[in-house]
Amino acid sequence: MKGLALRYICTVFFLMLFTSFAFGTTTNTWTQSAESDFSKGRVQDVSINNKGEIRLSPIIEAVAGIKGAFVWSITADLQNRVFAGTGDPGAVYLIKDGSEAVELFKSPELYIQSLAADKSGNLYAGTAPRGVIYKINNHGEATVFCSLPAPYIWDMSVDSNSNLFAATGNDGMLFKISPDGIPAVFFDSPETNLLDVLHDRYDNVYVGTEPNGLVYKITPSGQPQVLYDASEGEIHCLSIDSAGNIYAGTASGAQAQVPVAQPSQPPVQAGAITSLFKEEKSWDLNLPEEYPMAQPAPPQKQKPVSKGIEAPTKTTGLPTAPNYVYKISQEGLAQKKLETSQAFILGMSLDAQENLYVVTGNTSGVYKISGDESTSSLARVEEVQALCCLNTGNNELYFGTGNMGKVYKISPSFMKEGSFISNVLDTTAPSNWGCIYWTSIQPEDTELTLSTRSGNGEKPDAAWSGWSAPYTITGERITSPPARFIQYKAILQTKNGNSTPVLNEVSLSYLPKNQPPRIISFVVEKELSPVSQKPPETKTDGKVESRPQGTAGQKPHHQIAQKSIQWEAEDPNNDTLQLTLYYRGVEEKMWKVIDKDTQKKGAFTWDTLRLPDGEYQVRLIVSDDPDNPPETAFSAEKTIEPVVIDNTRPGITSLNAVAGTGGRYVISGTAKDDYSKIGKVQYTIDGQEWVSAYPVDGVFDSLEESFQITTKSLLSGSYTLIVNAFDSEGNIGIEKVLFEVQ
Repeated sequence: MKGLALRYICTVFFLMLFTSFAFGTTTNTWTQSAESDFSKGRVQDVSINNKGEIRLSPIIEAVAGIKGAFVWSITADLQNRVFAGTGDPGAVYLIKDGSEAVELFKSPELYIQSLAADKSGNLYAGTAPRGVIYKINNHGEATVFCSLPAPYIWDMSVDSNSNLFAATGNDGMLFKISPDGIPAVFFDSPETNLLDVLHDRYDNVYVGTEPNGLVYKITPSGQPQVLYDASEGEIHCLSIDSAGNIYAGTASGAQAQVPVAQPSQPPVQAGAITSLFKEEKSWDLNLPEEYPMAQPAPPQKQKPVSKGIEAPTKTTGLPTAPNYVYKISQEGLAQKKLETSQAFILGMSLDAQENLYVVTGNTSGVYKISGDESTSSLARVEEVQALCCLNTGNNELYFGTGNMGKVYKISPSFMKEGSFISNVLDTTAPSNWGCIYWTSIQPEDTELTLSTRSGNGEKPDAAWSGWSAPYTITGERITSPPARFIQYKAILQTKNGNSTPVLNEVSLSYLPKNQPPRIISFVVEKELSPVSQKPPETKTDGKVESRPQGTAGQKPHHQIAQKSIQWEAEDPNNDTLQLTLYYRGVEEKMWKVIDKDTQKKGAFTWDTLRLPDGEYQVRLIVSDDPDNPPETAFSAEKTIEPVVIDNTRPGITSLNAVAGTGGRYVISGTAKDDYSKIGKVQYTIDGQEWVSAYPVDGVFDSLEESFQITTKSLLSGSYTLIVNAFDSEGNIGIEKVLFEVQ
């Protein structure tokens, strides 16, 4: 009841306020409540979900100490220690206390493309572009675990028996590597790149591929099947929930290149590497000159390493089509859970509550898909790419970026304060403001306030008013000065990191200054005939044209007297308009009403049959008085002149028939009209075909035209010749002449 009372009081005050101004009486309301509305504004430390809710963002902090250009991979071991693999240079970092990255291992490889940890606490680092896997044991010692005949180790996963599975490119092979470092080809796919690999609790293996966008499910015995075939060309990342549903993120579009190995570099051999964890500093590899690589178990099929291979599809570029997150059941049924039109989906991770976190590149972003199907944008960072992410047992989300290489940590707690600034509303005219309303949820220890500012320039600048004092209760009157443009700002605050206020809807009322309506077009035309008035004609000689008898298509006289008045008008305030049509003779003073209408675009058929012939003016007056009091209403008018009304037949005089030579007769006469030009003369002899005649001066273009007709050679006998004269208004004059051929 309190809210209703406030709204009523504000409305009454609003109407009273405007009685002394030249403002219309139609109050407008600007409302924002959907994600599409709020996404037009600017956010700082708040997130917007697809339900149209604005909340405080979780706390996001940058982890210090990363020096690489790209953070390609993030993983955690059983002790919940978080590791990051970087590129250019290729290094492994330990994230200490969630805030500082310590470089543990500097590889001679260009990229640490993937990381995985087994249940014994060993850490594996897969590299590019020479396909070396390093093993870092729980004592801090690193060795070359194995070197694969593939340049790119895109991803790795460990099964329940501590076998390491490596997804590679550019020959699309999945390797199974035993705990003692013996590799074998587990699945030789027809794809170019296997980009992601994971295991379920039954040790089934799932891989995502390119260029055909497949999700494979491979049994522990090595039997593959296609679980899902996406329309997109690249399945870039995978995740799996407790029910066995697979989440697949696509990254189709133009891609950036990852450098390939230089031919001059020697092959990498297995060997001992300096301890990682002592003194918390990085160590360069010191590999022996020769060390035999462990022999693999007999593979299903060996492929030679490609020479001069092109860079694989791993990041960046401009997407040529939308990318999606699919939720795929074990039966292969897929649902779209997220769509990004300008971004690649490059990493995914589930938390303990099975909320899915997604990171994107090209347009970097972090999204959360909650269990209730709501989707929210959690963070925007200045780096172009968000390449990978990991949700830890502490319910913290780490994600790595490229172009610059950084690691960020998103905590489950909310920011203490955040703001949302709306886009600018253009009311099209200087306006007075009414009240501002909003709907929200405010848990204890949270606060939500709004404020407004206004101006007459499209972009807020120093000429705009400052932000108003905060509105703390919905329904308060807007205190910003009258102007054409306005925007609002919402401040969200919390004293409890586990709670956030939620803003659902904002609306504000305004009354633009009344502006005159405008007449876009206003014409008077002849009423069109339903049938063509000019049927096909057949030429007979150089002077006349003939057609079958009759005047097919000629309108009845009462239709000739009808004229179509057409108009289109508009009102900047979108007021209801009253349109009135008038006419008067050019010599008259008083206007007479033809018709009244309220259609902004319409037509009226004006019947002029009972009006005297002559020239008339036609006027349209458009007024917005239906929505405005008389003292503030505006009107516009337009007059068309002159309009000829001619309902009288042309006269045919001096009609005369003279015998010529060879049985021909020459008929002459004059057609005349007081108001309309003569447009055509036709004749028929004894009701036969109608023949058109030319005027004596060669052109029908005046009120009076002389014509001459020479008949064809006629046999002896009596004849009746009928002449029709047409004026430009469609009236027909008729005369006849009788003659006899000897």
